[in-house]
Amino acid sequence: MEERKISTVGLNCPKPLIETRKALKLMKPGDTLMVEGDHAVSLKEIPQAVKDTGDEAISVKTEGPRWFIHIRKGGQI
Repeated sequence: MEERKISTVGLNCPKPLIETRKALKLMKPGDTLMVEGDHAVSLKEIPQAVKDTGDEAISVKTEGPRWFIHIRKGGQI
């Protein structure tokens, strides 16, 4: 299993979601992705969008204006 990290700090919608989807496309089922950002709308949008594609938001944390979404790539391992 591999863990990747991407930063979307400073990006506004829809860029954080686009960057998250790009990263997930390169990953294998069971791999995890940590997304860091600061755009409030994306904090709500990304977990719902990954759920809709069969992936899973494992955790969502905020630290001040920054947020961190930990995602597990779905599919057959």
